[in-house]
Amino acid sequence: MRAPLDWARYPNFQSQEFACRHTGRIHMDADFMGRLQRLRQAFGRPMVISSGYRDPSHPVEAAKRQPGPHTMGRACDVAVRGADALALIVLAVQHGFTGIGVQQKGASRFIHLDDLPSQTHQPRPAIWSY
Repeated sequence: MRAPLDWARYPNFQSQEFACRHTGRIHMDADFMGRLQRLRQAFGRPMVISSGYRDPSHPVEAAKRQPGPHTMGRACDVAVRGADALALIVLAVQHGFTGIGVQQKGASRFIHLDDLPSQTHQPRPAIWSY
């Protein structure tokens, strides 16, 4: 089990933003949060977190063959659109995020960010659209 995070180290975020919407648990990775805080400082604008930690029992994760980076506390989705979305993607690459998912259609527009390492079955960096 991970030690609780010192949320004072991430002044632009609140722990509640990252709580699993299914269980209420929050198990974010400290290295991921540090990288996200540095990205936020470079972005210079608020970043609304639409999804943070997801417990493996969360319906989205439970439907997957293998739980994803949200269950490891190493991913979040940022509600952003248009030119801000492109600016965030450019900065995310510069800050070492290795997984970038782009959802820019419909009402739910966001950028997924994670920092998983490259693996044989999942080379990184990677960018995809939903």
